[in-house]
Amino acid sequence: MPMADLLVQGIELMVLGMGIVFSFLVLLVFTMQGMSWLAHRIGGEELYHAEPGPSAAPVPAAEADVIAAIGAAVYRYRARHRK
Repeated sequence: MPMADLLVQGIELMVLGMGIVFSFLVLLVFTMQGMSWLAHRIGGEELYHAEPGPSAAPVPAAEADVIAAIGAAVYRYRARHRK
């Protein structure tokens, strides 16, 4: 089989594969938009305007010391291994 025919078949296969992937992604986008619309219709506005939850709990002193030690170790490592 001549090299030109193999090249044409390769390009055809590439275009076919890329077309299938593009079509799937477009279908996925429309499906996700439809699901979002459906969730909005079923759930109403309360899904999107929920009250904020409680704020993060304060970190205990022992954990704060561990976090500070890890931060210092990372800083020291980065200072030693600069390019």
